[in-house]
This record gives sequence, structure tokens and C-alpha cells, in this order.
Amino acid sequence: MEQPPEKALRRVPTQKRSRVRLEAILDAGAELFADAGFEATTMEAVAARAETSIGSVYQFFPNKLALFRAIADLSFEHCRELFGRIIPTTSLSPEDWIDVLDAAIDGFASLQESDASVRMMWKNWNMYAEIADKDAALHREFMDSTRALVGFVASDIPDARRDLLATMIVEVISAMLFLTQRHPDRRKAMLEETKRMVRRYLEPELRGPSCG
Repeated sequence: MEQPPEKALRRVPTQKRSRVRLEAILDAGAELFADAGFEATTMEAVAARAETSIGSVYQFFPNKLALFRAIADLSFEHCRELFGRIIPTTSLSPEDWIDVLDAAIDGFASLQESDASVRMMWKNWNMYAEIADKDAALHREFMDSTRALVGFVASDIPDARRDLLATMIVEVISAMLFLTQRHPDRRKAMLEETKRMVRRYLEPELRGPSCG
């Protein structure tokens, strides 16, 4: 796992050995927060999982909350990087738009499963107040990009309607990704239904092809 911003660290590592130790601490913290939750995780457990001393953990992070926030920052960056890889910045056809939506849902679902920092965020909604501002800012970025894509496909949609469509797309997909966590046995089916739901919602607006 890459390092969080310098302002999130008590001490910024300069030597390779220290950077490797910090990465191990971040990985361990993300896994424990994701599996056990914030309250049940201790700094001692993080040190043990990272195979380092408790003193080394405190060298970088003054407390458990600081560690949680640093991992949350990394989670936001991973989501931002994925969004940037999936979402085009040039004009696209209605058919391409459907493919982009499907890729976004599949991509974020995969990230949700494979990235411990992202799983940590979904697991610890009781900690949302700690990261609410940054989460809202990230959603605004996603909505701005989505609004631009709507304009590529249907430039005659009024600005207010375009804003609403972008908001609905981002928030509905985000909410459904959260809900699939409650139904692991039906997760795959629910993701496919999410794709169908978003397509049906957008077809009249974007004049795309019928999607079965």
C-alpha cells in the first residue's frame, strides 16, 4: 500500500526500511479495521499483524484514529484512480455509455472486494463522521465527471436535469454497492440488477439502445 499524505503522518519515512515498515502498518491496519471493525482493533494488534513493535506504530501515528484516517485517505485515492481509468474524458456514443456504466459498477465492486482500505470504509460506517467531508468531495468529483459524460451523449438536456441525472447515477450505484454487502449470497445478482436499473432509468434521457 502506498503512503498517505505527509500531513497524515507523525513522522515521514525517508529510508527504504522505514517506508516498508509504514506500508506493513497500513496494510495491517486496513485488514484489521475491515475484518474486526474500528472498536475491536487495537494498535497492539496492528503492530503484531505488521510484525513490528508498538513503538514503531506510534512513531507514525499518534493514535488509532489517526491511522484510520490515513487509511481512509488511501481508500479515497484508490477510488479516484479507478474512476479515472474507467470514465472517458471524450465524447462517446449511447452504446459506449452503457459499457462505461457496467464497467464502473463491476470495477468498484471488484475494488470493494480486493482492496482492504476500501473494505474498511464499508465495514466502519459508524466512523463516517470522521471522513464525511472528504467522501462528499469525492462524490462531487464523480458527479462532475458524470455530468460531463451526460452532456457528451445528450447535449440538449437542460443543465438542471443533467445535474440531477449525474447525482442519481453516482448515488444509486454507491448505495447499491453498500447494500450488496448485506446480501453476500446474492451480491452478483444484485450487481446485475443495479446495471439493469440504471440503464432503464437512463434510456429515455440518453436515447440509448434498449438493454435487456
